[in-house]
This record gives sequence, structure tokens and C-alpha cells, in this order.
Amino acid sequence: MTRPGSGPQGVYDQINGPGPQAPPPNSGLIQGAAAAPPPPPSPPPPNYGELGSGQAKADFAAASANGGWEFDPAAMDAVIKSLEDCLESDFRKARREADVLNQIQPPGHEVGSERYTAAANNSGSSYQAFMQGAWDYTNSYLDTLRQIRTAYQNQDQAAIDALRQIGKAD
Repeated sequence: MTRPGSGPQGVYDQINGPGPQAPPPNSGLIQGAAAAPPPPPSPPPPNYGELGSGQAKADFAAASANGGWEFDPAAMDAVIKSLEDCLESDFRKARREADVLNQIQPPGHEVGSERYTAAANNSGSSYQAFMQGAWDYTNSYLDTLRQIRTAYQNQDQAAIDALRQIGKAD
């Protein structure tokens, strides 16, 4: 004798009987599984402007810390010009390309095309945010180099000392 729900009759009942209750649509739950806790909030992005300025000050402080360092206006101007060119040409081109990357339209009106387009546009938005952070960092670094050059041109020893001190404290 077999117990109820087993044997050939049990198999027949499972196949022909009502199926298990499904979780509500879009719940993300698997039947019988507990829901995962929500992810922790993302930390705020760093302030790339402050990071760029701080790095320029730290580089200046490290370079000028020993007594043998001398300010070279031509070399400083060359570095400043190089960074200006980078911001004007390289970053401008990359930012223009990043703008295109978040304006992709789906090739069709079905789930695959629309999901692909959403993922591609999210990627483009992430790239734009990255490019903005890189631009902020570089621009801030450049502004700090300009301050250093101006302080040396004006023979402003107090400003030079303050820039060195800030770089050491960071």
C-alpha cells in the first residue's frame, strides 16, 4: 500500500493538479526565498576639483621642499600650455563623443532592443560623469599651477609659502 500523494496516482496528481502559487509579478522573489535587503546607499562621488588642486599643491610642495629647487617659468608655461591644449582638444572631443553615447535610439520596438538601448545609454551617462570628473580634476590642477606661476612672477613669498604648506598638509 502506498501513502497518499505517492506512487503513480501522486505523479498523476502533480502533473494534472494546480501548479504552485507564483510570486507577484516583478517582485524579484523566487517562491520560498526571502527577499534580499536593499543595497546600501552609494557614497557620494569625490570632489575631483579639490583632488586636482590638492594634488598640484602636493606636487609643488614635494618638488620645492629641498633647498636646491628653482622655479623655471618656461618649464611651468610649457606644462600649463600642455594642460590647456589637453582641456581644449582632447577633453572637448571626448565629451562630445560621450554626449552621443547617451542618445542611442533602439533599432526596433521590442524588449531586446529597448533593454540594449537602456543599458547603452546608462553606460554613456556613466562615461559622461567620468569625463566630467576628469575634466574637473585637470582644470583644478591647471588653475593651481597658474596660481603658483603668478605667485612666483609677483615675487609673493607669502603665497609661495602658503602653497607649499597646503601641499604638505594634504
